[in-house]
Amino acid sequence: MKRSTTFSKFLSLLLLLCGSLAAGEVKQPTETFTVGTTSGYAPYVSLNGQGEYEGFDIDLAKLVAEKIGKKLVIKDLGSMPSLMMGLKQNKIDAIIWAVSITEERQKQVEMIYYQGERITSMPLLFWGKVPDGMKGVEDLQDDGKKIICVEAGTYQEQVMSSYPGLKVKYVDKITDAIMEIKFGKSLAAAIDNSLVSFVMQQNPGLKVFYFSLPPSQQSLGNGICINKKNAKLIDQVKKAVAELTEEGKVQELEKKWKMGA
Repeated sequence: MKRSTTFSKFLSLLLLLCGSLAAGEVKQPTETFTVGTTSGYAPYVSLNGQGEYEGFDIDLAKLVAEKIGKKLVIKDLGSMPSLMMGLKQNKIDAIIWAVSITEERQKQVEMIYYQGERITSMPLLFWGKVPDGMKGVEDLQDDGKKIICVEAGTYQEQVMSSYPGLKVKYVDKITDAIMEIKFGKSLAAAIDNSLVSFVMQQNPGLKVFYFSLPPSQQSLGNGICINKKNAKLIDQVKKAVAELTEEGKVQELEKKWKMGA
């Protein structure tokens, strides 16, 4: 009888211990948050020496995924057109790739602001020097020989395409655009405002010229793109970004990745 009582106590203690251990386990998220992006866009997204994705947008995606309780999955789709198609076909849940918020894009997808200021001018990069006497982008429209390279599907493409006299060449990555102007294949490259400081530090031979944008072409900063039909995720991400901003996490990432104003 005594042996039976002792065994019962031992069994109860064992069950209690197992229960305590189970309660202390960290529950791993079962749902995924699949983010589409493209490397070669430092300091927002790039591959490090170990072949891992890193950058401001990667860190932000991790924080958002943590906030909404989902496991982050990164998909590199190579270009903005592919990213938009992937979002439309529900192959990805969101695009986080320094996407400029414009009136045109807001008609297509939900855009949740997270970083950057209103853009009223756009930078053109030249190698060596800015052409003498240049006053505006219109000065490059004259003969159709002055090639401006842009990344396909970007905000910069939208703006450059609005000038019918410009000869626009499409490239896949910002690094390709720099090579184009460095070796004289293109005269200039139109890039994102937030990249100017970083790119010029990496390439001392670059010179920059800013031209003014009309109100209809101005950007409202960078936003996370989500399919308009995904109302639940939109609400979750909006709340997550608001909390991260209030907690100062976004500002911390700007300092970490040396995001110039």
